[in-house]
Amino acid sequence: MDILLTNNPECGGYFGKIYRVEYMDAPPLVVLTRARDMVHLGHGLLTHPLAGGLPPGSHPYRSVVLTAADGAPCAKSIGIIESAVEIYTKAPNVAFSAEHLKEYAALDLKLIKGGNL
Repeated sequence: MDILLTNNPECGGYFGKIYRVEYMDAPPLVVLTRARDMVHLGHGLLTHPLAGGLPPGSHPYRSVVLTAADGAPCAKSIGIIESAVEIYTKAPNVAFSAEHLKEYAALDLKLIKGGNL
């Protein structure tokens, strides 16, 4: 079963029957770092870790869909996720108001619904 890594609390209920959801109460960089570790273990990226073209640090949620591990790591997935982690490492830390978190969660949910590689 494919895996959804996310820090978006809205994703679990929506995708729980489609993916194995791994929810993390953590910033986006932690989600991407976990995705990177999994890619190096042989999981492949099904969605782009920078989906939506939003500047890193401009939103609090990040979700990534990966395949189940199926052997050797994919060079393309490694390149994409390593680049995403590097970009997020340089991103500013921004505080988000509680009133906007629901809007950001809905945006992340919409991006993950539509974005396969």
